[in-house]
Amino acid sequence: MHLSVRRFQGSSGERFSILVDDTGMPLYYPSLYVTAEMRGASLSINTINGALSALKAMRAWQDYFDLDLESRFKRSELLLAHEIHSLRDFMQKPLENMWPKDGKIRAIKGRQKRVSKENQYNRISVIAEYVGFLAGRLHPETATSARAIATMVSQIKANRPKMGAKSETDRSDSYLKDAVLDQVENILKPGNEFNPVADFGLQLRNALMFSILRLTGMRRGELLNLKTDDFDFANNTLIIVRRADSVGDPRTYQPLAKTRERTVPLIPELMDRVREYISKYRNKVPGARKHGYLFVTHRPGKTTGWPISNSGFGKFIATLSSLAGEFSSLHSHALRHHWNYIFSKYCDENSITPEREEKLRSYLMGWSETSETAGIYNKRHIKEEAGKATVGLQEKHLGKTSDDHEL
Repeated sequence: MHLSVRRFQGSSGERFSILVDDTGMPLYYPSLYVTAEMRGASLSINTINGALSALKAMRAWQDYFDLDLESRFKRSELLLAHEIHSLRDFMQKPLENMWPKDGKIRAIKGRQKRVSKENQYNRISVIAEYVGFLAGRLHPETATSARAIATMVSQIKANRPKMGAKSETDRSDSYLKDAVLDQVENILKPGNEFNPVADFGLQLRNALMFSILRLTGMRRGELLNLKTDDFDFANNTLIIVRRADSVGDPRTYQPLAKTRERTVPLIPELMDRVREYISKYRNKVPGARKHGYLFVTHRPGKTTGWPISNSGFGKFIATLSSLAGEFSSLHSHALRHHWNYIFSKYCDENSITPEREEKLRSYLMGWSETSETAGIYNKRHIKEEAGKATVGLQEKHLGKTSDDHEL
């Protein structure tokens, strides 16, 4: 039986996700788990979608080994050690490979493509919690049942891959230099003959999206959630607002702002370009006036005038990445990393104390002041400064050695 995660939007604007079978029927216990345990804990729709993907993978494992966990737990039979090991191994498979075209699920044999350790870790974490939830409701209650279920959950979690410390070559090291970003911005400039799109209004929209990401370091979800009313043209500021489950957003896969609300000053030139896009191009797109979202779909079709989707924005970034080899590592989060790097250099040049820098960065990025994320985003700059310091020490040492030889 092939399963899929189905999203839908309620009348209140709230987004829902359920796991359904090939007839479209929701699976009872996964739906109950999402409702009682995840939605009850106010977890985001993206977190719930990730959990349902993990339960979908778990169901593929059950089908392959012909395991009916619900019946097993009702008979007071919990998972055995070898079954937990098989679950661990199966969770290494990419989700798309769990149901091959011939309909037969195959276990991993030999050298095959595997998902990342982080993905495996998250899958098994979700499955462990779900299995504990399921057994707690179906296993007959005895004097030792709760302890036995807790032990099984612990054994499943113990089979998660060891994550260890992150490699020095992490995502913050994958960045583009200012010269490359300038080149991208120049290509996107409306009227440039090398611009990947022909429509002038669409050119202005794309250039504006890129500039806002580069100059503010905001997330993609925050960018796609911007509304025209968020811009204060009198004071040249932009407010970033969380809009989860917005009724007026027609996108089922609603982009989400994960960070705190905040006000960001913008230079007058950028505000003028926002005003120009709204008045001369956006407001003339059919359907765009039905909502307040800033960036809309210009292409004719059933979604004309809708807020641009995550997939639409992804296609825009992919187009840029394909223009030249030096743009291949371009992604929206790379621009966020780059903003933080430039911010670190600015703070150094203006003698801003580390404590003050961290508070400013946390506010502008939408993090709490107690968050450790500010230090992570500063990693690339710190490594560069450490490199300069150690080279300076080496040069000083070599200078002394040269003086000794002259004596």
